[in-house]
Amino acid sequence: MKKSEISANRRESIFDAALACFNERGYYKTSMDSIAARARITKHGLYYHFKSKDQLFIELFHQRSRKYFEQINAYLTDVQDPEEKTRLFLCRGNQIIEQHSDFLRFFIEFMSIGMRKEAICREITAYYKNSINNFRAILDTWVIDAKGGTQETEKLARAVFVASIGIFFSYFCLQPDFDLVAQHNFDVERILDSIRSR
Repeated sequence: MKKSEISANRRESIFDAALACFNERGYYKTSMDSIAARARITKHGLYYHFKSKDQLFIELFHQRSRKYFEQINAYLTDVQDPEEKTRLFLCRGNQIIEQHSDFLRFFIEFMSIGMRKEAICREITAYYKNSINNFRAILDTWVIDAKGGTQETEKLARAVFVASIGIFFSYFCLQPDFDLVAQHNFDVERILDSIRSR
């Protein structure tokens, strides 16, 4: 195995260990020592890959976010119909989130730390903008009109993003007497209905 492959595998095992630690203890109670122990490497080995807990926290967020979008985009590659692509983007997103609730839990922790740490807040803001742009690009192919359709699609993309964040927080912070995924699907369908009825 090449040195670069070994390094990539080691980083992946560190990410897995860090994700588990942050989800179990939260950001402030997780130490680099506990992550190193979980990853079965020395603390020196951990610092070889990541100079600080903040750097690891941020890179973990980017790595898991990238995987999330790669999975969604893989489903969209062969879909030509814009409405179908929009629906698939939203439906697959829900399925992938259900499969990776560990990332969802971490995402909530990441956002809450962003209230206190400016560097994390900047990362969340960049993620938000990227998410809006990704979804807006899909919507734009479906909903462009002569009177500012792209502005409308940005508002629609924001509506989906904000509704999704609400579901993320509710998933772990409430014990609702209804199915959260079904509610989210209902919310998204109403947004799509507003596009169709224009």
